[in-house]
Amino acid sequence: MKRQDLSRRQFIARSAVGVGGLTLSAILPDISLGSHDATSRPNIILILADDLGYDDLGVHGNKLLETPNLDAFAARSVQFRRFIVSPVCAPTRASLLTGRQFLRTGVSHVHGGKDFINTNETLISQVLKQAGYVTGMWGKWHSGKTSGYFPWERGFDEAYMARLYKHKDNVGLFNGKEVTHTGWTVKVLTDYAIDFMKSCKDKPFFAYLPYLTCHAPLDAPEDYVDKYQAKGLSKNLSTLYGMIGNLDSQLGRLFEAVDELGLAENTVVIFTSDNGPAVVNDLLTDEDRKIRYVNNFRGHKGNMWENGVRVPMFVRWKGKTKPAIVNRLVDVTDIFPTILDLAGVKLPADSKPLDGRSVKPYILSQAEQLLLKNYFNYASPGWPPTDRAWTPEGIKDEYKPVPPEEKHNLRFEDQLLTVRNDNYKLMLNPGPATDAAKPVDGWVLIDIQNDPLETKNIVSEKPDVANLLRKELQSFWQQVLDEPSSFGAPIFKIGPGTTNTVYACGAVRISDNLKNAALFIRGFKQQGDFAEYRIDVTVAGQYRLEVDYEASSVPNVILQAAVDNATTAGILNDERSTTLGLLSLEKGRKLLRIQLINTNGLETANLRLTKIALERIA
Repeated sequence: MKRQDLSRRQFIARSAVGVGGLTLSAILPDISLGSHDATSRPNIILILADDLGYDDLGVHGNKLLETPNLDAFAARSVQFRRFIVSPVCAPTRASLLTGRQFLRTGVSHVHGGKDFINTNETLISQVLKQAGYVTGMWGKWHSGKTSGYFPWERGFDEAYMARLYKHKDNVGLFNGKEVTHTGWTVKVLTDYAIDFMKSCKDKPFFAYLPYLTCHAPLDAPEDYVDKYQAKGLSKNLSTLYGMIGNLDSQLGRLFEAVDELGLAENTVVIFTSDNGPAVVNDLLTDEDRKIRYVNNFRGHKGNMWENGVRVPMFVRWKGKTKPAIVNRLVDVTDIFPTILDLAGVKLPADSKPLDGRSVKPYILSQAEQLLLKNYFNYASPGWPPTDRAWTPEGIKDEYKPVPPEEKHNLRFEDQLLTVRNDNYKLMLNPGPATDAAKPVDGWVLIDIQNDPLETKNIVSEKPDVANLLRKELQSFWQQVLDEPSSFGAPIFKIGPGTTNTVYACGAVRISDNLKNAALFIRGFKQQGDFAEYRIDVTVAGQYRLEVDYEASSVPNVILQAAVDNATTAGILNDERSTTLGLLSLEKGRKLLRIQLINTNGLETANLRLTKIALERIA
């Protein structure tokens, strides 16, 4: 693999680097960090596909799609047939990495500043590193992209944060340094993982591989695509299947490397996906989706019908696990405590309570049946329904910030929520799905054991069950609103060194005219329009402030930046970046306010603010 600067080994050598919540002590045996020799602990490989649905594997009944390596891996693994995740990617990643329901962690959406895991959360990488593991991550991070949130600052000794969604010739950050690669990204990420395993095969390691496959845009090697077009599939569906086939080939290389390095008998390998299949209205037709959805589950990525949240999950530990199928409810919050249990590692005492529980008994074929649990889920009210394509500005203003003082105004009745257990699934405002059960006053109750296709709403037939689960859901929602971090904006770290970035879409509050979008903010129309950002100044000093924006013409429009009593202002021009001036910042957490103070009579609706950069100069 080609890199612009240093090889991986050179780089490392030079950089050296509540109710519903369970405490881990109630889940795991009383094992101290020192009770297992660090070298005897199993290695952990955690593989996460992107937008890969339950139907996207041969082992799950897709006879057109060829996934021989994953099918063979599944056949040797414990297969979880009712494994549930969030409807979208960043929330699933938050639960995966923290063992907590994602809303508790500050994550509620995929962009717009709503995809940063709060820095007071404990990540599995941090716990395993503290326990003596060497930790590595390569691929789609999507859990925060500014100082303090990067993977190499959150427990990973080595991390390549790939650019989204560039499936070929990726340019990303390796431990903070930009590197350029040629070739298919799925191979680059696999190469990183194999190199990592070779370099630390004599130590316990945690390898996290969140691939970009098969998220749009669709792109795959021609020979993979041609195979499916020869079967009569459309070009786009063939490309999607080609992406999955390419991933399968690279996972074959990874599994082979584990065997060749003699690691298989001391390595737990977990494979899963972050959510169900994306609709991709502009790429796939209804006929394409009919071909793809071989199990006829309702829904898709973004909603809480089964096809949006049920995904593959396979676990193998050679010599310790036996091939088996588990039909009990297991969810993404369970992975964190399960990994710790398998590794014999306890969660630090000062960590927050987990929502997940260890499912080690299922993995090791023990007779124990875990107690019934409730799993709570949430979907953004603006995620696209099947008949409308995603836009950067959202469908229903879902990127609008929720200031702390307004959080309790989020009415329970307006939310898209689910509570489920092994037997029943209760949904509030689930949205439309083809041939699915119809809501009654917004509610759908499914006998999920006997009706996995969600065709019949039994909310009127089982009022006692519905009322009990409704109360559980209301209690959960109140807990979420009471959580200090829920629906919170990122806290942008400001300090010495490289330029500090504040993403304009990550505001904690905005004035009425402004519109927050996935990657920008717009709507500065009249004097006084503002956006406020939470910042944490780690070193006091003089900071030069610069704003990046997109606009066809904004000459002589004046923006002001203010922190405490310090202010500075600058005139925008027809460039894409303007220095507003210098701010003298004291150490501590503060509010940065960007405000329009003069339009000079010009229309500014076309002004889109993208970034604010602060550079310490003294």
